[in-house]
Amino acid sequence: MKSVSVSFIFLFLVLSLSACRVKHAPPELTVLLPKEAYVGQEITLGGYQFGTEPVVTFTIAGSAIVGQVSDLSEQSLRVTVPLIPPGIAQVRVQTGEGVSDPLPLSVLQPPPVVTSITPGNGLPGSEVVLTGNYLNQIQELRFEQTPAIVKDSSATRLTLIVPPNIARGSLNIVVTTKGGEVSTGFIVAGTPQITSISPTVGKPGAELIIRGQNLSDGLTRINGLAVDRNQTSVRDTEIRTVIPTNATSGKVTVTVFDKLIATSADSLKIVLQPAVASLSARDGITGDKVILTGINLRDVSTVLFGTVSVPFRLVSDTQLEATVPNLGSPAQVTVSVASAGGNASASDPFFFYVAPSNLTVSPIRQLRLQPLTITGQNLYRITDVRVSGVSVPITSRIEGSQLLINVPADAVSGVITVTNRAGTATSQPFVVVQNPVITDFLPAKGRSGDRVVVRGNFLFNAQFYFTGSVSPAADGGKNEDTERWILVPTDAQTGPIRVLNATNQAVLTDDFTVVRLATITDFTPKTAKVGDELTITGQNLANVTAVKFNGGTSAVATFRLSGASLIVTVPTGAAVGQICLTTEAGSTCTSANFTPAR
Repeated sequence: MKSVSVSFIFLFLVLSLSACRVKHAPPELTVLLPKEAYVGQEITLGGYQFGTEPVVTFTIAGSAIVGQVSDLSEQSLRVTVPLIPPGIAQVRVQTGEGVSDPLPLSVLQPPPVVTSITPGNGLPGSEVVLTGNYLNQIQELRFEQTPAIVKDSSATRLTLIVPPNIARGSLNIVVTTKGGEVSTGFIVAGTPQITSISPTVGKPGAELIIRGQNLSDGLTRINGLAVDRNQTSVRDTEIRTVIPTNATSGKVTVTVFDKLIATSADSLKIVLQPAVASLSARDGITGDKVILTGINLRDVSTVLFGTVSVPFRLVSDTQLEATVPNLGSPAQVTVSVASAGGNASASDPFFFYVAPSNLTVSPIRQLRLQPLTITGQNLYRITDVRVSGVSVPITSRIEGSQLLINVPADAVSGVITVTNRAGTATSQPFVVVQNPVITDFLPAKGRSGDRVVVRGNFLFNAQFYFTGSVSPAADGGKNEDTERWILVPTDAQTGPIRVLNATNQAVLTDDFTVVRLATITDFTPKTAKVGDELTITGQNLANVTAVKFNGGTSAVATFRLSGASLIVTVPTGAAVGQICLTTEAGSTCTSANFTPAR
């Protein structure tokens, strides 16, 4: 019984020890594959009891770094070699049950990797930051052949100082580590900046000034087109160049060492030399619209008629519409345009004209169908001439000063108007001469030399022929169309007056009675007694209205006409004296005295 108890106790202890060993056994690391690897490379660890959350450490030079486990099982692990210095690292697996014995791993340094460089350019003395990986274990840092100045370093970041006095231009920054060598491009130059361009509007061949910073060694382009280096001067803060003939509008860029590019904020507008090929009209008046046709007109800033700037509007790059200004007086002017690209003039002159004025008509009186000359000022581009409202054709003209027309067949007196598109001018009243018209004349009888007033129309300069007269009557002091004064000619006879004016169409008045003095040739006998008859001979005796003896002061006698003679009866009271005959023209006395008989 005692032995059984002892055996049971022994078995219990054995089982308890066995249970405790399984439950608290540490991991066992038996193999590493491969036995040498680069940082970042995966390796396989073989062994036992790796559990569910193993930690793999890599220890070198007293520092332990944990590697990342990517795959695991109780007997196998996949682990990435962490970033540790090259050399022999002791690899261990640690779990909650303990730490395995180490196995050696020969850690190889990978070639350095540069993922970025900031900035990609800089001046001597400026900082440059390289970021990447495996940048530790540095053996050499240099800018081409010039050693770099290291300000700060880590496996993922290097801060360098651009060496002083290093030449400008593109070069490589070389990083040499135990794992290898890498180079990255760098430009020893400041970042170019354009602060202004002048002008912002220019023409090919004009100077362009670019101001800014870090412009040295810069190549200038205008909208992608490189300028001529032979016409370019470059300084660090200013570039002066010439706009190429084939340049187009766009941004200005300055490229330094092919990679550093500065772009202007403003675009450079290229304005080409304008040209004017033709005008839609070669003459016009104030306010007319004239189309200028040419090329490169889009950027025109000024249109001139002569020296006067005019309003205009852009129709297209090839057309402008300009408004003709008021030039004051007729003038032939040049139409020109101006832009930043230059100046241009139309080859055809433009004639400006105004309304006609100061008309003079010659003659001021004219027959129908006869020519008429109109003179005046500004008689340019005359489109219409009217005589008393009737439009007539222009038969000839001296442009600007004279017109020739014919009086219409149905024209009447009035004004003449002359019109062009600028306006109308009116002449003084013009008389269309027609056949004379007689309305009346006073007196209706008269003697030679008397003034007769004739009224009517178209009487100006007319000729008046009395019946029996071969010459026209003399002017009596008034010569107008509606009233004429004439003098009775000495040879006038009773009858109508014939009136003739420029129409050469005569008209006749009513009869005009010519009154003349009686002419006494002789009388017989020279002596007679009362009641006796005397015979008086002479002329115009038929017009006698009274016969008086005694010098015409008394002794009125009776009388009668006999043929061409006058038979007079000696009246009572007749005394020695002249015998006087009375007509409407006055009295005429005998040259000899009559003596009464006793």
